Amino acid sequence: MSHHNHPGEKVHGLMGLIPGRSTRWEAEETQWAMTWPNLIMREWVALLAALGVLMLVSLFFDAPLEGIANPAVTPNPAKAPWYFLGLQELLHYGNPLIMGILLPGVAISALMALPYLDRNPSSRPRDRKWAIGIFTTVVVVFGILTVIGTFFRGPGWEWVWPWQASGH
Repeated sequence: MSHHNHPGEKVHGLMGLIPGRSTRWEAEETQWAMTWPNLIMREWVALLAALGVLMLVSLFFDAPLEGIANPAVTPNPAKAPWYFLGLQELLHYGNPLIMGILLPGVAISALMALPYLDRNPSSRPRDRKWAIGIFTTVVVVFGILTVIGTFFRGPGWEWVWPWQASGH
């Protein structure tokens, strides 16, 4: 089955705008670059550069591994992986139902609903201050909770300064 363009019909394709050019949508005033190879090759180069840096760092720094696991001995404190430490820290401050399920659920739901609640068509940050403010607040709060759980919690989940001996 062939597809024919009719006069006046808009045809859409996978393209990207070239920086520094007009962003108007009239074809005669807009400079377009095809996504392949222009964008995809740049992304591949960035991926390979990041992978190379990660491999170099792994040559000079060992992973912080502990001894062989012993199911009879529980470490104190028993910390979650870093990506759950913000949630573990949040659980420390109140009721597990509220702090572990409701509050994170509301935060994630709010972030998912944000694009639908902020109907501003502008892509300029100064025109979308409340949406950017909500997103930034949620990310910073969970980031701070993760840092506290990672560096400031010791045995018994007590507050420990990073430069103090934590006993493990």
